[in-house]
Amino acid sequence: MKPTIINYRFLATTLLVLVCMTMTTSAQTSGDDTTGNDVLQEVRKYFNSDNEGAFYIAAERYRDYHLKTGNLHLYYKGWEHEILYDVNHNHFYRAMRKTTTMHNDMKRRKAEDEYYSATHLRGIIYSLKGNITLAHQYFERALEEVDHSQPINLINIYLDLANIEMDTQPQEAMKHLDCAIDIIKANNGRYEYSDAIGFKVIVAFAMRDWDTLHKAYQEYMRLQKTLGDDFSVTYYHYVQICKHAADHRYDEAIRLTNLLTNTTDQYKFQTDIYELAGDTANAFLAQKHYLAVKDSVNNVIMSEEMVGSASDLASIERKNEECSERSERMKWSMMALVPIACLMPIAACQCHKRKYTRKLQQQNEELKIARDKAQEAERMKISFIQNMTHEIRTPLNIISGFAQVISDPDTDISKEERTEIATRITNSTNNIVNIIDEILDISGKESIHYIDKSDLVHCNEIAQKVLRDFDDDDKDYQIRFESSLKDSYKLMTNAKEVEKILHNLLNNACKFTEKGLITLSCYHDEMEKDIVCFSVTDTGKGIKEGEEEKIFEHFYKVDAYKEGVGLGLPLSRRVARQMGGDVVLDTSYKDGSRFILKLPVA
Repeated sequence: MKPTIINYRFLATTLLVLVCMTMTTSAQTSGDDTTGNDVLQEVRKYFNSDNEGAFYIAAERYRDYHLKTGNLHLYYKGWEHEILYDVNHNHFYRAMRKTTTMHNDMKRRKAEDEYYSATHLRGIIYSLKGNITLAHQYFERALEEVDHSQPINLINIYLDLANIEMDTQPQEAMKHLDCAIDIIKANNGRYEYSDAIGFKVIVAFAMRDWDTLHKAYQEYMRLQKTLGDDFSVTYYHYVQICKHAADHRYDEAIRLTNLLTNTTDQYKFQTDIYELAGDTANAFLAQKHYLAVKDSVNNVIMSEEMVGSASDLASIERKNEECSERSERMKWSMMALVPIACLMPIAACQCHKRKYTRKLQQQNEELKIARDKAQEAERMKISFIQNMTHEIRTPLNIISGFAQVISDPDTDISKEERTEIATRITNSTNNIVNIIDEILDISGKESIHYIDKSDLVHCNEIAQKVLRDFDDDDKDYQIRFESSLKDSYKLMTNAKEVEKILHNLLNNACKFTEKGLITLSCYHDEMEKDIVCFSVTDTGKGIKEGEEEKIFEHFYKVDAYKEGVGLGLPLSRRVARQMGGDVVLDTSYKDGSRFILKLPVA
């Protein structure tokens, strides 16, 4: 079987973020500045922890201190540390927002020498999100903006360029890595040199350049003996894995991969090593695990981006509405003053005219702000749709990965494995179609306020029709239908939309129920006899207290690791209300979840 080059971008960039943190802080803090060193140590203390609150407080203290002392360079380093912290914790949307805020602050303070930092951070964020084209553009721009007399900054950019290029342009990646190494050697960076040589072993492994790998490995081990505490162990386990695999000691290489704390890296290396060893069965299994872990990570990232975008958009629209209301009130107030001003003496008229002019100018400013906010809201809506399309990458990665496996003529897999691959590809294709349908659905539903209700629908019949789509003997739960309505009972509504809502509710129930029972019921509301209810009850994980209404917000997900973009419930509620009904959560039910679709009889 031909070996394939595994993408190590996520591994290297994540580790380089930590290296960047160490290099920039250690080299730029004066040994005589006791307070500065204290706040720096506080930042370092929490940088690798999950204590967000403590870290943000430390980072803010670091920024405030250096702003007061007039050191803008270290002031912006405080921003950078916080952004890198967010990146390390998969808060990419939050990190990009802070980067934009930092860049605007640089412009306001005319700190042109620091522009490269914001540009470089954007490149890091885009590379980790998988947008290599944009990442490359920002890294190249950072090279143009950076002060070349500052070697540390140059090194970081060259390393990141090597990072994103070693899959598609390995020769260019090695050139950039060698540039970084030359700068490090010229500036006697002992720790950084050993770190870069370790990275060179990994790049050589990805290239299958065994001669370069062995030379770099020998240099790396020499540095371990001679540098002492100045030796970087960041890549040590990765280097040993690459060396053992290059020497055909596959069992030992696999054993070392199991020591890696990052499961994404673990399964990526295992896939590559098993392929080199010709063990296609285990290579296939490792690739399957890798895709599952990567899907989970992507879902977490997308969930955070969707929630962040939704929150920003809602905030902007609220401010826009408030500003518009104030402007409207001011306009009518000004109009009311006109007849009064006409009855006043000329002197008083002139005085009021000046006041009126000032107020009119203020009104114009308010209207200008309202216009800008409206434009920002529109931009956020566009960003919304763009962010949603990122969700498509997960199933596309699955399709691409398995397509490579089955298209390789040397691949020897069983009939059962081939069937499983075909099923995964089909499911991923369906996921893409469903995501696109949801995107189109929400864009259409947001622009209309009325839904036609001219369909005469048999309640029991439409419920059973939807239920047939969920027949599956392989599940550990049962699905049943019950109704207190007669089979002849009908109501006027929109059949297509009712089916969609019931499908969404049942799909959620199946997604969050591992064992037990899912029940679709039809009945009259006990309190309101002119309301027909379709309820979906499950014995799943339920909804946590405090999330009863959040689940109806756009892009909010109870479990970020589950498939979907968080549109099913908000869309269902919106459509139900447009039909004169509603979708609600029965908070009195505690053995799982119960969602109720309420529709008017007439």
